[in-house]
Amino acid sequence: MNQKIFRLVFFAGFGWILSTTFVLAGSISFRNAFTFYGDNTEFFEPFRLRETLLGEQFKSFLNVETGPKTSLWAGIFADHPSAVLNSSVNVLPILSFSYNQDDSKGVFGTLQPVNRHGLLEPMEVTTLEITRPIEYGMQWVQTGEVFKSDIFLNWQTLLTPSSRETFDYGGSARFLCLPFLELDAQIHCYHAGGVTYGGVVRNNFTGGLGLNLKSKLPLLGESSLAALGFGSNDTNRPGYPGPVNGGGLYFRGGFSPFMGWEAFGVAWFGKDYMSEEGDSNYNSYGYNGIYYLSDRHYEETGIRYSTSVDKTVNFNFEIRSHWIENSWAHSFRILVQAPFDINLDINQKKTDLKDQENE
Repeated sequence: MNQKIFRLVFFAGFGWILSTTFVLAGSISFRNAFTFYGDNTEFFEPFRLRETLLGEQFKSFLNVETGPKTSLWAGIFADHPSAVLNSSVNVLPILSFSYNQDDSKGVFGTLQPVNRHGLLEPMEVTTLEITRPIEYGMQWVQTGEVFKSDIFLNWQTLLTPSSRETFDYGGSARFLCLPFLELDAQIHCYHAGGVTYGGVVRNNFTGGLGLNLKSKLPLLGESSLAALGFGSNDTNRPGYPGPVNGGGLYFRGGFSPFMGWEAFGVAWFGKDYMSEEGDSNYNSYGYNGIYYLSDRHYEETGIRYSTSVDKTVNFNFEIRSHWIENSWAHSFRILVQAPFDINLDINQKKTDLKDQENE
């Protein structure tokens, strides 16, 4: 079939299904959000390159409730990196089936991860919040007071003669043991395969387990202290100079003496640790594919400020200092998020019309 004809048939069919859903749906809401971001990292060390992210994002999708527990999402996501020259807009579809029951939520299709599915920096670098706010696959989320989790499968590329099959999966879980003590468990796996076309199958596994102590202290306000042990396994990476297995210890402390403010510090002690999508400052492997340092230490301190403007607009600012072995670097982030939703109740309008006719 001709590609243009196929597209016309596809969109016509999709429009028909969507219009039918309108008639059957209990309620419909347009969910929209603007995001303005600026993220700058000044790294000149062998582990992670400097990077500047600056731009705007727009997300708009229709949330159609097809029943008490199920709903459909349909819309678009657009990302426009700010630049005078060579600027392009990346547009992605939002198409999902969502299942909700009590504290459980399942999503199949387009995923909209929050805080990188709860994964810490040694597993997923923080810039993924900007560069990959939309994913595709499956997700199951628990939001209870005692137990919280975010389990996901994100399919990145399909296997073709010109591209490898790549996907990552894993998640985070938090169990409240005591009112002030939380057990944290995390796992992240990255897969690149494609034996059909003679490619090398490569896997990267990372996992973490530890405790998070939270309390309200005099003068320091809401405070936390987390300690986790991490392990990694990396196989079949071409030219990889390190051992297959590695590990590290991660410590993070923070306190909030004023509303919206947090001062925090991170310390990392690693040995032969390697994460494909983690912050490379935690790895033993350099970005040039040659440099390798088995025993690593990395420290980071920062100040974060978050507030709401006009009730719905969220403003976030963060500035950080980094000690990478014997070198010093800095970074900052500015983020403005402006969501706005429009709610419609189709069944209520139908009932009102029927009542008017009966009168």
